[in-house]
Amino acid sequence: MLHQNVPTVIFSHPPIGTVGLSEQNALKQHGETNVVVYRSQFTNMFYSLALDENMKLPTYFKVVCVKRGEDHVVVGIHGIGKGMDEML
Repeated sequence: MLHQNVPTVIFSHPPIGTVGLSEQNALKQHGETNVVVYRSQFTNMFYSLALDENMKLPTYFKVVCVKRGEDHVVVGIHGIGKGMDEML
């Protein structure tokens, strides 16, 4: 069993989730030219209908990928925000 592929969640407020390689570990293992990192920030569905803009709390998501030819293989996913425990 590969324990690096088991998601880990910290049940804080907001929850934090991680699975796979971190960006730093991916850079060490695969080299700087082969690693691509995608970042996203969005308002999750729990807060998306809030009338007050100050109530809309963001969710942050990072996907770490490694180039394999013309394709990208996901080697790590990390995020923080409401519902992250269920997403991972």
